[in-house]
Amino acid sequence: MNATDTAMPAAADTPQTIDPHAAAPIRITRRGIWIGVGVIVFAIVFAFASIYARRTRLERTRQFFGAPWITAVQLADQVQLLPGPDADFEPVKLTATPGLGHLRRALLDERHYQWDTVTDGSVADISGDDAIHMTLQFSDPIGRRVDKTTIPMELSEGWIGTGDGRQRVRVKPRVQSALEFQLKMMKDVSQQTTDQRDP
Repeated sequence: MNATDTAMPAAADTPQTIDPHAAAPIRITRRGIWIGVGVIVFAIVFAFASIYARRTRLERTRQFFGAPWITAVQLADQVQLLPGPDADFEPVKLTATPGLGHLRRALLDERHYQWDTVTDGSVADISGDDAIHMTLQFSDPIGRRVDKTTIPMELSEGWIGTGDGRQRVRVKPRVQSALEFQLKMMKDVSQQTTDQRDP
């Protein structure tokens, strides 16, 4: 027996073992590319549609209240809740109150109003045992970007009036209940804080 008979076979001659757990090589097809492009396009369109649906719509609100009113609600850095003719509480500063952004949006978005209820006259003309009159005041004493703007409201029925008292419009029921709850809560919390400070 010579040395060549006992030599180990060359590496090229050994059979290759296949790992059953190894992933098959990925092949990118034209159909796969088009599916990927379609998914990306759908995601972009959906994102823009979502942004558009959530954006505050101002066209009808601007027509009714006026552009200065819109600017004041958007930019004023000082916000106060004032008592109406049938209310008795101290003015409440809402400037740093949580939820103020939601309040601004509730007032601004045209979809929150029932535009077929527009009526001539002041919110103060609405009377009754259940009437709840309050006024929001927006001002910007530091930046002076907007004039002082008042928003008279009757919360039990959801009426919002123009500052000059010429017209009023109702908000939708879900907005009315949210406004009434939020503003009454802000008033009560502020009143409790004031009472605790008094000796």
